[in-house]
Amino acid sequence: MTVNILIVCILTLIIHFIGIISLSAKIVGTRTRRIASSASIFNIIIIISQFSNTIQAPLLTKTIENNINLGNSPDLSIFRCIIFSATIGGILGGLFVPTIHRFMEKGVNALYNNRSVFVVIMKSFSLSTVIHFKNSFTIPKKSNFDRLNKFKDIYIELVLLNVVVYAFITVSVLSCLYAGYLNPNLRTTSLSMSGVAVSLGSIGMMLFIEPYHATLTDKVIDGSVTESFFRRHLIFVIIARIFGTILGQFIFIPLAWLIVKLAEML
Repeated sequence: MTVNILIVCILTLIIHFIGIISLSAKIVGTRTRRIASSASIFNIIIIISQFSNTIQAPLLTKTIENNINLGNSPDLSIFRCIIFSATIGGILGGLFVPTIHRFMEKGVNALYNNRSVFVVIMKSFSLSTVIHFKNSFTIPKKSNFDRLNKFKDIYIELVLLNVVVYAFITVSVLSCLYAGYLNPNLRTTSLSMSGVAVSLGSIGMMLFIEPYHATLTDKVIDGSVTESFFRRHLIFVIIARIFGTILGQFIFIPLAWLIVKLAEML
């Protein structure tokens, strides 16, 4: 494994770790009753994810271009390792959700009082922040997993949709890059279709999943849905998204062939 691929794996882990812990914003919002402030705080974390994604794509593309130019056959293990890194990032994110939402409560309250993200960031570089994180650190309780036995009132179709959508989000760009191996003459066209592939997952997320989460969050705020149900739902979503990265291992190659066929039709 080259240094570039190792960096890509680490960045992939970070991206999916942040993707999972971003769900903590909804928990913080319901606990503090400050939904907009919670979203603003977590937008800072999302910037880190976007920055990682910006670095990840060129590094991986350069490696693949070099291999194609050298006439090397496709190395599936590289792609499998990257997808596996996404799974590890999802698992770590799930384990850190209890810690993150406890830790970020103070940040949300600080933003509410200071009305400036910059001030909150500056205040975070202090010994008290380190102590607060240490005090906030916790591992998921066994009772959280016991809640998985109660699923009759869970919107199972939405949970399954999370699996499928997250699988597409995990491998869409990778499949486009691998399509360049399958048909080197169309690798530029295949790579340019990455936006279309990513959009499929994003559309599913924005049209079906996020609206449900938004309304569910509001219902917790107005008291029509219990916080216990809300947290149980999020546990199912976290597990679904982890399984989505695993499903990505299976749809990765078929999606790459589909992209090749579409590129040939253009």
